[in-house]
Amino acid sequence: MIPTSLPRYVTALLACALAALGLAPAAAATVDVPFAGRIAFSSVRTDPQGREFDIFSMNADGSGLRRLTTNPETDRQSDWSPGGRHLAYSIDKPGSPVNFELARMTALGTGHRRLTTTPEGQSSTQPSWLRGGRAILFRRSGRGRVSSIWQMGPSGERPMVRFAPLHSPLYPSFAPNGRRVLYAAIVSPSGDTDRGIFTQNVDGSGMTALFDVPGAIDSAPAWSPDGERIAFESNADVGGGNPERDMEVWVMDADGGSAMQLTRNAAHDEGPAWSPDGRLLAYTSGPDDRHGDIHVMTAGGRHLRALTADPGADESPDWQAIPAPRSDARCGDADRAALDVRRAGSGLRCRDALALARRWVRAGRPRRVGGYAARTTDFGGIRRVLLRRGAGERRALVAFVEQHGARR
Repeated sequence: MIPTSLPRYVTALLACALAALGLAPAAAATVDVPFAGRIAFSSVRTDPQGREFDIFSMNADGSGLRRLTTNPETDRQSDWSPGGRHLAYSIDKPGSPVNFELARMTALGTGHRRLTTTPEGQSSTQPSWLRGGRAILFRRSGRGRVSSIWQMGPSGERPMVRFAPLHSPLYPSFAPNGRRVLYAAIVSPSGDTDRGIFTQNVDGSGMTALFDVPGAIDSAPAWSPDGERIAFESNADVGGGNPERDMEVWVMDADGGSAMQLTRNAAHDEGPAWSPDGRLLAYTSGPDDRHGDIHVMTAGGRHLRALTADPGADESPDWQAIPAPRSDARCGDADRAALDVRRAGSGLRCRDALALARRWVRAGRPRRVGGYAARTTDFGGIRRVLLRRGAGERRALVAFVEQHGARR
């Protein structure tokens, strides 16, 4: 099914891409895939020197830009919580020019709170939320090449070593089912010139190299929402597909099979992040690792659009997943504000659901519309809207997300 939770221009482009690939949209079926929310990313656009990063968020079409951090120091590597209400991210370590700590904030950019107090000379970076938001995985590193994977509670409580792999790990994350941990690792005997991508069981056993081209930087792995695939970046030249030996975006099966290079150009492409339905990837593309913009493509590698255009660096995108109720079908967009309309309940057709969502927006977002009670929840610049009527077998539901600041 085409991910209608994106604005129409993306949906239309994706429809064309899928048709060109011979992939027809799937038939309507019961769905509880999260809504696609905003994309958080790091940028130097507010620093005249182009050095210090802040964290921003934007709609999936690049509109509605919002600055979430305003520190004079660097804030980067943001990761959305599973419920879409908070972001964990790294900050400069107070009093240190080189080391880092972790913090969290709300989706609106409020409630900033430091989570870690790492010993002098060490850093806590690269946060990744666990399923259900019950904990945060992160990398702790020290002088030299010493690093390990740590875990703490969502407010920074009970920090502890969770994994200490053979090779120095980076970008750790749990599989969606919680059974394996994924990470990149520095495998070069000295320096950081060779990385590979590994997984292992949660008890520390079963370490497996998924992708490791000798002498190449294979890094920044990211699970697909269903845990079936892994996106990553690599500067490997496999079969002549990357003669420039610059960074490109790849995807592979969760067991390391069917590895496929998605981007093939002279640009520096890095940091892939999945859309909540697994059909799209956001990533950074630019002339080098100090300049780039956020782009979006299909999971099959069909480029759709650049979402930002800044002379500096926009990097580390992460796509917000907003919980959605179980529904019978995804109906499309009602307009540029009411996106990914879904319906559930006997006798309720998609055209009725679309009309109801459109009517609710145009009526000024009332508490009731057409016999349906409206309930809205803000997720930091995008709102989830639930229109309900009846109960039990007579229940009817229309659900969608309302995007603010959308391009007209």
